[in-house]
Amino acid sequence: MNKGQLLTSVAAFAFLGMWAMPAAAQTPASSETDDAEIVVFGKGETRQVQTVTAVDIAVATPGTSPLKVLEKLPGVSFQSANALGSNEWSSRISIRGFNQNQLGFTLDGVPLGDMSYHNFNGLHISRAIASENIGRTTLAQGSGALSTASSSNLGGTVQFFSKAPSPDFGLDGEVSYGSENAYRLFGRLETGDLGNGVMGYVSGSWLDAPKWKGQGKQEAWSINSKLVVPLGERGQVAAFVNYSDFKDDDYMDMSLSLIRKYGWNWDYIRNDYPTAMAIATNLQNGVYCANYAGYSQQICGDDTYYDAYGLRKDFLAGANIDYELADAVTLKLTPYYHRHRGISTWFTPYTPTPGGSPMSVRGATYAINRGGATGSLSFTFGDHQLEIGGWYEYNRYRAGRPYFPLAASNVASIGKREWPKNPFASDYSYNFKIKTYQYFIQDTWNLTPELKMNYGFKGIRNTVINEYNPANSPNRDTSGLLRAKDMFIPQIGVNYAVSRAFELFASYTENMRAFTTEPFLTSRAGFLAVKDVIKPETSWTLEGGLRFHLRDFEGSIAGYHVKFDDRLLSVQPCAIIIGCPSILSNVGSVTTNGIEMAGTYRLTRALSLYGAYAYTDAQYDDDILSGVLYATKNKTVVNTPKHLINGEIAYDDGALFGRISANYQSKRYYTYINDNSVKGRALVDLSAGYRFPEGGGLLDGLELQANVTNLFDKKYISTVGQTALKFSDPGGNVQSMLVGTPRQVFLSLRKHF
Repeated sequence: MNKGQLLTSVAAFAFLGMWAMPAAAQTPASSETDDAEIVVFGKGETRQVQTVTAVDIAVATPGTSPLKVLEKLPGVSFQSANALGSNEWSSRISIRGFNQNQLGFTLDGVPLGDMSYHNFNGLHISRAIASENIGRTTLAQGSGALSTASSSNLGGTVQFFSKAPSPDFGLDGEVSYGSENAYRLFGRLETGDLGNGVMGYVSGSWLDAPKWKGQGKQEAWSINSKLVVPLGERGQVAAFVNYSDFKDDDYMDMSLSLIRKYGWNWDYIRNDYPTAMAIATNLQNGVYCANYAGYSQQICGDDTYYDAYGLRKDFLAGANIDYELADAVTLKLTPYYHRHRGISTWFTPYTPTPGGSPMSVRGATYAINRGGATGSLSFTFGDHQLEIGGWYEYNRYRAGRPYFPLAASNVASIGKREWPKNPFASDYSYNFKIKTYQYFIQDTWNLTPELKMNYGFKGIRNTVINEYNPANSPNRDTSGLLRAKDMFIPQIGVNYAVSRAFELFASYTENMRAFTTEPFLTSRAGFLAVKDVIKPETSWTLEGGLRFHLRDFEGSIAGYHVKFDDRLLSVQPCAIIIGCPSILSNVGSVTTNGIEMAGTYRLTRALSLYGAYAYTDAQYDDDILSGVLYATKNKTVVNTPKHLINGEIAYDDGALFGRISANYQSKRYYTYINDNSVKGRALVDLSAGYRFPEGGGLLDGLELQANVTNLFDKKYISTVGQTALKFSDPGGNVQSMLVGTPRQVFLSLRKHF
């Protein structure tokens, strides 16, 4: 898109807002429609902010990841290899060119960490809470509020909020069935008001979703509970306890050349253990490609593997305490505790079992035991609201890479989705102690009824200490300490209400991403080479825009400039002839410029149109030395589509409802020098349903819903870079991408008692 086309798009969007204005000139959005809004634009915010309501979550296929629901918002790119977006190995979200582990996520104020697959300091939202129990989700594309409990939010933040208990006793039941014989059950019991405003709910969910290709399935069950207890007239406690047991068979990592060779449906050969053993035997005897019975062409050693799966168990508890200490003084406190145990497995043909199978099971084990609290005191005086607060977390995290034995038989001796036992070897086993301290001070100053400003700063100190387990080889001893510290990270924003229908906003934000455990997962020499050299990644964001709040139209236009410094990447920091090992290094900066537009036009009370467009120009500022000098300067940041377009037509008259939505992403590069990419794609989803009117009969409270994802059965690449991103791949051989889901159909039945 050239500059002229971009300006034309902006003008067209502004004209849409002005076209909606005559019927509602200078009139704010009607409060009667607020509960039915799909996207709420952040009125009064000094930053780019949108909120997706429970209305939007409810119309998605039951069990859909809350992250997938966010892909309609401007600047958000989401990919997954399954229709629900719940396969954690493949699910990725990026915002304005920042990937998932550079964003911040919270649930009711509790930090979820960076939600990466090998998460060391949190858990994925799909395990933290059932989608039916989410009341709303708020996205800040640039950077979250100073009070956000995150040590990774270089870019945007996503805040999830659970629904409030109902004051009425009731039972909600839901059953879904769909493609590949997938089914899901959900039920929630509302206690209603138990007296003096005490109320709560408890829910359970079960998912059994076979993969759309290959063998295996996703199994998950969870329990969520919430209890609200008033504290007199001045406050309340809202406590929750959630548990999740998640088992997930993965889809195999593909490459463009593998897709050309075998087609889109190629996967692990979980139904053919003898061939998997034969491939492993040949590999160990120096035979990389061979013919195997039942296959029409030669299979090479890395063309397929036997299986891979992940197991996760999580317990999460917390409480939101809000109490008015005095007429102008409010206390907020959120203590929390999270315990996690997980393993990811891969049946490797490169490490045979001593005296057994030519394969073994390589595991990646992790255990999290963390607790902490966030809190703040706010003071209101005159035209100011001053807030002072902080966050503390202590996390005991264990990570290992053991190898588990397989018997010498024609049947796998480890069952499907079973936790392996009795490892015979290990690459590493580390015990981490991670402490995070954060404080913030901010003031919101209402200079006039139309003009307000908020400003402040935060400080963060994060320490990662690794304790080496001597069961490993001495070369993997990376015992030591890394500290990321910046005690002054400023933020300032302004909002000016031109009228009740239009407002201007602008903000400037700085941020820092603390170190993860990645620098320790190397050799001792590699760790010693970086521990006193590498710097934490930092960013600063300047953004501003205009919001529309008309009777029939809500929308926003925003532009931004981002500077991302001290980017970390694993490189070989010398010439090939010298032969130094790869280490984690700071490799320069990224400059991003972009524009985001979104709006909802309500044609009638029942019919609305939604559209969003984002243009992202993210480029590397430096060439990179990794054995040779790679010309990455001025190249587009990997996995960052320049154009994102969303459109939706929604209808809901209280009984009949439906939506048709389209999501377009332009091509994405998956190499740093931009010599290969995956094509852009446009996906269309459809949902429709009917709510039976209240009449006191058996059908009272009954709701039927149908969902079709990828309506036109588009073949496309979904996730890229989940194993690694390379500097160059002219032949399309990098095995680090996943195929998107074909058309899937789901039918759901809901009943409220």
